Formats: sequence, structure tokens, C-alpha cells
Amino acid sequence: MATADDDLLHSNLSRWIELNGGNIHKNLALHTPLPSAPFDVKDSGQAQEQDNKRLATDYTHRGIFALTGPITKGEELIRLPATLALDGAALPVSYCGDVSETTSSSASVPNRPRNASNWLRCISSFMHTLYQLEKDPKRSSSVADKAAQVQPSSVDYAHYITSLPKQYDSLLNWTTWEIRSFLAGTALGVNALQTDVETKDAAAETSESQHDDALRLRYRTTVVPYLKYLQQNHGMFLSEEDSSNNNSSSMNSNERETKRQKRTEKQDVNLEELYPLFREGCMCISSRAFHMQLHDTKKETNVDNSVTNYHGPYLLPYIDLLNHSPQTSPKHVTTLRRDTDGSFVMIAERNIAIGEEICHSYDVGSPTSQNESNNSFTSAQTLQTYGFVDLEQTPIIDFFLEGKDKCADGASSSTDAVLTLRSSITPAVLTKSEVCKSCEELSQSTYITEVRNLMQQSGMLEEGWEYWDLPSLSSRDGTRGDALNNLPDELLISLNASLPDELITMCCLNFLPDETLDELLQDEDNVLLNAEVLEDFFLGKLVLQAIINAVKAKLKSYKVQVNYSDRKEDADATALLRVLNEVFENENCLNSSSLCWGENVASDARALSKLKSSNVRNNPGVDKFLYGFVVSLEERACLIEIRKKACDMIDQI
Repeated sequence: MATADDDLLHSNLSRWIELNGGNIHKNLALHTPLPSAPFDVKDSGQAQEQDNKRLATDYTHRGIFALTGPITKGEELIRLPATLALDGAALPVSYCGDVSETTSSSASVPNRPRNASNWLRCISSFMHTLYQLEKDPKRSSSVADKAAQVQPSSVDYAHYITSLPKQYDSLLNWTTWEIRSFLAGTALGVNALQTDVETKDAAAETSESQHDDALRLRYRTTVVPYLKYLQQNHGMFLSEEDSSNNNSSSMNSNERETKRQKRTEKQDVNLEELYPLFREGCMCISSRAFHMQLHDTKKETNVDNSVTNYHGPYLLPYIDLLNHSPQTSPKHVTTLRRDTDGSFVMIAERNIAIGEEICHSYDVGSPTSQNESNNSFTSAQTLQTYGFVDLEQTPIIDFFLEGKDKCADGASSSTDAVLTLRSSITPAVLTKSEVCKSCEELSQSTYITEVRNLMQQSGMLEEGWEYWDLPSLSSRDGTRGDALNNLPDELLISLNASLPDELITMCCLNFLPDETLDELLQDEDNVLLNAEVLEDFFLGKLVLQAIINAVKAKLKSYKVQVNYSDRKEDADATALLRVLNEVFENENCLNSSSLCWGENVASDARALSKLKSSNVRNNPGVDKFLYGFVVSLEERACLIEIRKKACDMIDQI
């Protein structure tokens, strides 16, 4: 049943949108599950009983429902005018400010010309909206008091801000232990740890003690200079006294400069103290923003009266209350589109029964032309962007469980199983350092001697095949090192992909003799080799074996072993480990005091399948574990397939 707060919030937000030229279907309503036994109507009133009967029996989340009546296919569900979207389209692109040259240095370059990204402009706009509400607490508090106070305005976002969640589903709210345990080895986990701003292990740290975390550093070096420019030149983030009479459109250049100098002298707002607003903005934009372009050639105009190609992020009031369901799901009822006037529109794509939830697909936007197709996010992108993974679509489980032929680690070798996976499966990442380390270790192993002996004993040398002394590690400092530096630091390993040319080239640069390398680099600094070079017996054996070893080492990074005693002070973690102990295979339980996962993909896939269908999803850590484990399995599938390709190729040499 909808709470009184829900009714008031929905009424305020809907009326604000309608007074500003928008439309909310009369049969839509916001509902939040009650804290306990939401479907036990034994002691409830008649109104609650009727509502509960209308809603789906599995209703356990906040969302928008067709509560007061059915909706016919083709009816307009929501129309949000472009003026009500909270975005950064109106803010300047070009700006000058004191910008740090590097994130590790305090030195800065004064008045350096910069271009603000769309994300920077959007989060600045969001922060300013929150800042204005904090300056005027009477306005923000009154929003929840009286629906009658709603006034038509395209700039007062108080009603929208009130509708935002108190806590976001975001990786920023994952603890370090959760990231290390659930996203071990994944590119997303590695990146998240680099911006670790939450608790470290079981000990909670205050935000004041985390001055050196990457997110705060990004705020100081990237965001603050832009906010300062807005503060000095556009009357934003000022005190109540300074923010009066900020209209500078009728001033000449000298008057604007005089006003800017007075602002600089009088400013009492410390932008460093606005970091909490930035952090909230990061989570809000990450989990709720949309990217869409107009159907026609219309462009947005910013405060400098210059045309800008702004296509997001957009924070869309009311629309962001709708929950996700993939397009292939029967729960999917509508798709977000932009009308020719710029409005954001949602139309019922089928008949909607009373009590049905209004869901749409977060990762599918409206094409900007008939020739442009929709693209789905990977599981990692969905988790990073929206804070969850679509557990309705997990073909990775079938990939590891349905194949008859198994690799040593339990992976299916069935080509059909591979092809059934969606093309947007999360790719794995091999770093340059990981590949070069594998090449270095191989160079110092007995494998080189084994290949040379094989060539001698088989008479290959008499047939004209050659081997050579491998270059020293010190040679990486010269031309060889320059060529390696021109290659990307990270290589994406996708499912169904052949060996990347960059990966082959990276290995070749570690093994080719100096004279051969000099010939390759004679005409150009950037060299890119393909699989044809692997036809050379000696080089092919080395390159492919280095790739196999690099993948083998990478796969080990996904393994996690947890000792129960290490988490005994963490009640949530202890409860989660008890659940996991029941669903994992016995071979994953090393003993009564520890549990491990991330080593055997077949066992992990079985555990994931059991956990998805179990009745323990009410544990706060289970969903996080499932989200991370889907990403882990998808990345490992890519690595296992690329390793299998390398194994097949090395056997054919």
C-alpha cells in the first residue's frame, strides 16, 4: 500500500510537472513496500486490502504502478518537458581556471583554457541545485508539507530532489571487503578499489580522514576549478548576500569584470566543503541519469549563447522512479523516447493491467535515426552505472553448465554455447604489465630450451627454421620500450574474438631480436603485427605460450578465500557466508573455518544458479554477491575462450 508520504510526494511531483507543461497518466501511482509484512492484510483497513490485491504478489520494491485503473496500449504514460530535465546543457563548455597539471602535484597552471565535459556540466548543475536548497531550508522542508505550495517553475527542483532516494545503489556504497570479495580480479573491482571511499575492512572511517582517496582528489583537481569559474563568472555557489542581482546579460564587459572581482573579494563559500554534494551527485548521476539525443538537428544553447551538442547526462524527474526490466521480459511495458519538441516521452507499448508495474529497459535508449540500433550495456557497465546487474538474463550460467565437453577448469568448449551469449558480455582486461611479466618469466624458463631442442631434434634447423637469443630486459629502455609505450596499457579480451593484434604485438616486442625490430620500426614508430607472424615456429611458440601463461595467471586473481574468523565482527558478512556455505559445492569449502570461490567456473556457475533461485535474497549481501559474481564469470569466460584459441593455435604450429 502506498504510504502517506508516497501519496504526497507523487502528488507534488506530478502537479509540478503538469503545471510546467508535462503530463502524468492519471492511473499511475508511487508505491513503497511496507517495512514488514506488506501483504498481511489481516489487521489492515479495506483500502490497504484493495491495494494489496491489485499489486503483484512479488511486489518487494519501490516503483510506479498502474494502481487506480488499467492503461490501454498507445496511451501516453509520461511526458516530461525538456525544461524540467536537470542537466548541464545551459552551462558553459569553455572555461579558464587554475588547473593542476597532474593529480600528484599541487602545482597549477593559472587561467588555462579548458573544455568542460557533459558530465562535469551536469554534476555542477546538480550540485548547485542541492546547494540552493541547503541555503533555503524553509523551501526544501516545506516541499513535504503542503501539496498546495507547488508553483509552476522550470527552475525550482525542490520537488524532484525530495523524490530522490536517501541511499543509492552504487559501488561507492560497497565496502572494501565486498569489492575485494565479490569483484576480485575484475576490471571493475580494480577500478573501484582505486576510488575506495568507503569502509576499509571492518573498521569504519570518517570521510574527514580520507583526504587522499581518488574520488576526493578528482573533485579537487577536476571539478573545483570549474565550480570556481562558475562562482566567479556566473553567480553560482555564492552566499545569500552575493547571489542577489546575478543577471549579467545586460552588462557590458567592464561591468561584468567589476562584478566578478567583487564576488571574488566577498566570497565566503569554500568549494572544498561542497565535496559531500559532489559525492551525492556522482551516485545520483551514475545510477539515475540518461543519455539521449533529439530526433532532429536541434541543438542545446548554453549560457554563452553557443550551440553545444549535449546529449546527456539528463536527470529526469518522475521517469527515474521507474524500475528496470529488459526489453525481452514480459514486465517491459514502455521505452523512453524524445519527441520532436525535446520532451521526454513514454508510451504504453502494450495493454497494462491494474496493479502492474511500469518498467522499462535502462540500457536501451531511443535511436537518433532509423539506421542506428540499440546497444545493451554489459553486466559490468550496468553495475557501475545503475548499481545492479540484470539477474533475469544470465546466459553465462548456461555457457558453463550446458556444454558436454569440459576444459580442465570446467568451462564448456561448445561453440553453440558461446554463440548463445549476448554480444555485450563483459570483456576481460589484460594489462600491459601482466603480459610483459608473462613474457619475462617465459624468457627465463626452461621452455625456451625445450623449444630449441625440439627444433634441433626434428631437423627444422636444416629446413631453414631459426631461433635466436632473446633480448635482454634492459633493451626495453630504448626503441623497444618506446614501441611498447605506444601500445595501450589495457587490452580488452572479448568473447568470440580472435587474438587481438595488440596482444600479439606486445608479446613480439618482448621476443624479437634487435635487428628484426629495427627493420620493423625503420619507417614508422607504431608497429602492429597480426596472427601471420605466428607462422614462424619459434616466435609463434613463444608468443602463444606467453599468452596462455598470462591468462592462467590472470584467472588466479579471481579466486577468493575467506576465513570466517576474519569476519566474525561483521554481522552482515557472517550471515552472508553462512548462506554461501550452503549453496557452494563441497570442494569449495576448504575446511570448517573457510570458504573459497572464483577458482572453478563450473562449480561457481552451479552455485550462482542455486543462489538465484533460493529464498535467501533478503540477505543484504546476497544481491551484491550475485552482481559481482556474474561479472566475474563473464570475464573468466572471455579469458578461457582466448586461452583455448591460443592452445589450439599452438598445437597446430
